[in-house]
Amino acid sequence: MLTVGKDAREVERKLRAGQLECPSCGGRLAPWSHGRARVVFGAGALRWRLRPRRARCAECGVTHVLLPVSVLARRRDEAGLIGAALVLAARGVSCVAIGRSLGRPVSLVRGW
Repeated sequence: MLTVGKDAREVERKLRAGQLECPSCGGRLAPWSHGRARVVFGAGALRWRLRPRRARCAECGVTHVLLPVSVLARRRDEAGLIGAALVLAARGVSCVAIGRSLGRPVSLVRGW
């Protein structure tokens, strides 16, 4: 998975122009379908659907999922929410209190 930016149109333009580089070999990434649709959880009850773009390297043939900067790899909660939880934890707030304030299960907060 590769984090690419927050503007989907700009990422698509760069992908079609061959301006995105393969993290595996440095080759040129080209459009290659889409990843599976997923729901991303934001603050409170906010949820949004994401179907990330996929790209394939013209040199090594490896495919990559292109994620927006607001999403972390292998996480269903947006990056800002996880970051807010980490700031609270650094200030000494308990996982139970963080989970309650963000509307997330305690076990999930501990995993962050």
